[in-house]
Amino acid sequence: MRKILTAGVALALGVGLLANAPGNRPVQASSHREAPLIKLDPTADNTDVYAFRSTETGRSGYVTLIANFIPFEEPAGGPHFYRFDDNAVYKIKIDNTGTGNEAITFEFRFQTTIVNPNTILGQAAPNQALGGSAGVAPLIKSITDLNYNEPQTYSVKMVTGGVSKGIDDPSIGFDLGDNFLVPPDNIGSRTTPNYEATFGQAAVSQITFPQSGLTGRVFAGQRAEGFYIDVESIFDTVNFHSLTDTGGIDTTAGFNVHSIAIEVPIQVLTRNGSVPTSVNDPNAVIGVWSTVERRAFTRRGRVTSAQVSRLGSPLVNELVIPDGLKDSFNASSPTVDILAAPFVLDPQLPKIMAVEFGAAGIPVNVPPPPRNDLVAIFATGIPAGVVPGFQNFLSDGAPHEYLRLNVAIPPSASPNRLGLIGGDPAGFPNGRRPLDDAVDIALRAMMGGTPINPNTPGAATNPFNVAPNNTVGDGVDHPSVPFLDHFPYLGVPSAGNAGGLGNAASAHDHHVKE
Repeated sequence: MRKILTAGVALALGVGLLANAPGNRPVQASSHREAPLIKLDPTADNTDVYAFRSTETGRSGYVTLIANFIPFEEPAGGPHFYRFDDNAVYKIKIDNTGTGNEAITFEFRFQTTIVNPNTILGQAAPNQALGGSAGVAPLIKSITDLNYNEPQTYSVKMVTGGVSKGIDDPSIGFDLGDNFLVPPDNIGSRTTPNYEATFGQAAVSQITFPQSGLTGRVFAGQRAEGFYIDVESIFDTVNFHSLTDTGGIDTTAGFNVHSIAIEVPIQVLTRNGSVPTSVNDPNAVIGVWSTVERRAFTRRGRVTSAQVSRLGSPLVNELVIPDGLKDSFNASSPTVDILAAPFVLDPQLPKIMAVEFGAAGIPVNVPPPPRNDLVAIFATGIPAGVVPGFQNFLSDGAPHEYLRLNVAIPPSASPNRLGLIGGDPAGFPNGRRPLDDAVDIALRAMMGGTPINPNTPGAATNPFNVAPNNTVGDGVDHPSVPFLDHFPYLGVPSAGNAGGLGNAASAHDHHVKE
C-alpha cells in the first residue's frame, strides 16, 4: 500500500460507528469447524466465501461469488463420498445498501436420486439394465451417464427486495433454473477419468437473469480445497513451524470441499443497477456473505427454518469471536453485529501471539485497544481518504461483518497474494480472490503490521509496522493444487486414488496432467 492514511478521516471512524449503533437486539435462532455445533454438521459448514471481479478473458463485466462447504473431505472417503444436503438451503447474500440486510439472495436447493438401490458401489455402478455401459472401465463416461448412481440436481433462485425465506417457504423471486447437474466426486482414474474435462467443466451451466436479460454462469460440485493454511500451528497455541512466508505445513493439502459458484453481471448486483467506473462511487461497493438454513419446528409443530451457518470474511468466527458466542454468531445476521464489536475492538489473538513470541525470545509489541483499524477492515469497510485511490466503505452507521467488494476496481494485471497490504487493491480485504493469502493478511492485520496506524489515524508512520508484526505468517503461501484461470476458478478436486493425503505432490502432478 502506498502512503496509507494521508488524511485524518480514517479508521477512527470505527469507534463513532460503534457508539452510534443500536444495541440490545436479539441474536437470531472461514470457517472450518469454527463453532461447537457446526462441527457436528459438516454438510452445512460454510468453510470459505469468495467475491471478486471475474478474471477470465471476456468476463470483465462480471463478479464471481463462491461459497464452500464440507471441510476436510477425504478424497478416498467412499463408497458414498460427499454431497450437498437435500434438507438444507444454501444461500449467497448481497447487501448493497449498508444496512446489514440482504438486498439480493441466491438460493441453492438440491435433490438426490438413487438410480440403482441394489449396488454396493455408491456413486458409481454398472447399471446395464438401465442403459448404462457394460464392463468395468470407465464406469461413468459423462455427467449424464446412468452409471452415475447417485446424481444430484439443483435449482437456483434469485430473491430481491427483501429478506429471503426458509426452506419450506419458497421466497418470492426469479427462478434462474432447475435440474442443473452436480458432477460426481473425483472418485478415481477408472471411475471418473479425465475429471475436469468430462465432469467439472461439463457441470458449468448458463443462466439468464430475467429482469435484465443478461446471462451468467453457475456451478455446484466438488473442488480442491483452496484455503491454504498451517492449521496445527495456529491452533496449537500459535506454535508456528515457520514465522515467514514458507516453511509451514499446508494442513488442508489434498482435501476437497463442495462449492457453489455463480457469475453475475455487475449491474445486477449494484444498488442502482449501474456499472460503476469510479472507485469513489457510493454504488460501487457490495457486501457478500453466505448462510445455510435447515428445517426447525416450533412447539405447535409448525415448520420454520433455522440458520446454522454464516460466513463472510475469513477467520472471524475462529479467531475473533469467543467460544461462548460462536454458535450464536453462526445463527445471526450482520444487522446485529454490534454484539460482537467488543471482540473486534479488543481481540485476544494478538495478546496470545505476543506472549508466545516473547516466550520464544522474540520481542513483539502489539497495538492496544481500541483497534479501529480492524473495525474498518471487517465491520465497516475502509473509507475514502485512507488508502489513496481506494475505498470499500459500506455501512449505515453500524458494524456489519461480511466481505466488501468495490466493483469499480478492475482485476489486477499482477495479482499479489497479500492483496491490499501488498499493493494490490483488487485483493482482500477488497472482496476475496482464491489466490489471496487470507491467513497471512489476517495475522499481520491482527498484529498491527500494516501501514495503517491503529491508534492515530492520519499519522505518517505506524510504530507497529515492524517485524515480526508485518512479516508474520503461517509459512504456507500457495495451495497444493493450482487454481484454474477460468470459472469456477477453484482447482480440480484430488482423486480418491491419487496417492492419499500424505502425498500432496502426487495429487498435484495428477491434476497438472489433466
